[in-house]
Amino acid sequence: MRLLNLISSVLVLAATSLMLSGCAGLQSTTASATAKAITLADIHGSVFGGQQPIVGATVQIYQAGATGYGQGASGLISGGGVLSGSGGNFSITGLYTCTSGSQVYLVATGGNPGVGTNNNAALIAGLGLCNNLTSSSFVQVNEVTTVATVWALAPFMNDVNIGAPPSNQSGLASAFADVNTLVSTATGLSPGANLPIGTTVPSAEVYALADVLASCINSTGSGGGGACDRLFAYTTVGGVMPIDTLAAAINIARYPASNVNSILALVGATPPFATDFASANDLSLAVTFTGSGLNGPAAVAIDAAGNVWLANSGNNSVTELSHAGAALSGGNGYTAGSMAAPSAIAIDTTGNAWIANSGNSTLTELIPSGANAANSPFSGGGLSTPTAIAIDGLGNVWLANSGNNSASEFSPSGGALSAAISGFTAAGVSAPVGIAINPH
Repeated sequence: MRLLNLISSVLVLAATSLMLSGCAGLQSTTASATAKAITLADIHGSVFGGQQPIVGATVQIYQAGATGYGQGASGLISGGGVLSGSGGNFSITGLYTCTSGSQVYLVATGGNPGVGTNNNAALIAGLGLCNNLTSSSFVQVNEVTTVATVWALAPFMNDVNIGAPPSNQSGLASAFADVNTLVSTATGLSPGANLPIGTTVPSAEVYALADVLASCINSTGSGGGGACDRLFAYTTVGGVMPIDTLAAAINIARYPASNVNSILALVGATPPFATDFASANDLSLAVTFTGSGLNGPAAVAIDAAGNVWLANSGNNSVTELSHAGAALSGGNGYTAGSMAAPSAIAIDTTGNAWIANSGNSTLTELIPSGANAANSPFSGGGLSTPTAIAIDGLGNVWLANSGNNSASEFSPSGGALSAAISGFTAAGVSAPVGIAINPH
């Protein structure tokens, strides 16, 4: 993120929110795209600045890179792209091929929003898998699609260049999926279509951020102390001032607590996207999930597929959500394994979930389906009100015990490796609340 570090989403346990603040990326296994070229017949769309069509904008479709963060993207239309015409409309007909399994996105730069040419205007819309685009695809490129795309993909972006290394292509795919949670690229409005039940998108904040960008886009650009000059001044990082609205948006997403009030003050008296969002501590975006058995969630873990597991201390259960927030554990969560006030959870390399039960000082293991593993729950090993859990490189499970100032260790099969009554003790350990494994 900020300089493209590798955190893909931050999960905050409250109602359970997925924070999109330019902090992206769960590291994932390599996703190998099939090297097969796909020719698409036609993509229609329009480019708008707020509610005003932008005429003469250059529209290019890009394929995301696979060589590194913010690297390797390629423009697919020779000659630099096509121009938007009357009404901001554009059509891409038989002008490109893309690789099966790759992620693609549209960028529109420049053009006239009705007040004169604005060379500082840059808008983007993340489309997702190139395989999913058809000749009936319609894409609205505007400030709302720009906010959704940038906040989801900022860790993978270097201006218009979007990419990820081979080891995190599935993380990139998940980030593109987040775009469709925040916005419908067919309408240019928030939220996206077909959201899982219990999903709440901060559309009012998305629209406020879109209005901020619109203040610059619906102008003739920088110079003269106007909205673009102020936007670029407020989003300058390390002495480097953005030169277009896309770069400004990336800086806001990466540094969401910087100049918040000044940035929001750029929203005009009659903004193009109606919103009552006027103040905030920061400009990160949080998608919130409720239901699915969530009740007093105390801990969270993410498996190799990007599914989110939460330990619910309020109803002695575990909730599993897909990356998009769909309930995978039913309406009440998983309840096997005699869980009692679960306080911590970790996922091993086989996809099994290990849950520390502070209520009865036991350790529960659930297989990926949510069923109880053989011989689970486990006890002994000095377990006493465990508060934290971690798994080492051998698959052994370690727990911090606040009840007897110790640590417990269990084998991958659940056998206690630490002393039955006292666990592992050391001078100075008192009511431990966390544990981590040194990979070295």
